[in-house]
Amino acid sequence: MAASTERVVLQCKMHRGIFILPAISVLTAAVPFLAFYWLMSSVMTSLNPSGLKIHLPWLLMLLPGLGVGLMLFLVTLIEYLKSEIVLTEDRLKFKVGWLSVGSTEMLLSKIETITLFEPLLGRLVGYGTVAVTGTGGTSFRLRFLPNPQHFHRLLQTTVNNMHTSRSSSNHAPTQSSVQAPVYDESRYMPKT
Repeated sequence: MAASTERVVLQCKMHRGIFILPAISVLTAAVPFLAFYWLMSSVMTSLNPSGLKIHLPWLLMLLPGLGVGLMLFLVTLIEYLKSEIVLTEDRLKFKVGWLSVGSTEMLLSKIETITLFEPLLGRLVGYGTVAVTGTGGTSFRLRFLPNPQHFHRLLQTTVNNMHTSRSSSNHAPTQSSVQAPVYDESRYMPKT
């Protein structure tokens, strides 16, 4: 968390759009199989009019695909629950993961570039990626940010405010240090 002297500007978790990929993987595994199961079930019923149906083996074939989808969903759920994005007046922190933790922290004074990426699906659902590049080429991406345009604008404003407050406090001109410009008009004078 932030030090006691830092004021938290924004604190949030990743967007729920992180669950789109696991949902698509479960659906791509389940829908074709369920369509095939329904077709085979109707064929078996027409071939066996006594009503004896064999459903269990067909349903057991669905388990591996659903198991992989469920594992992907659980890993994503843990990543979502353990994610933390904190923007303070002095630094930006991003932490994600549980068993394998990825954590990044960057001082706002070291940020050079802030870039916003919004894919089509992200624009529709409300998530995006903000890439932050610091001095020395250090960069990281804040993926699945909720309301990325607001975060991008807030991060830019906070960085600009930090830079202007430091530059005005460190380099405040005094009356004695301000000098009038010296004009050299000798070049306009005729040479003798």
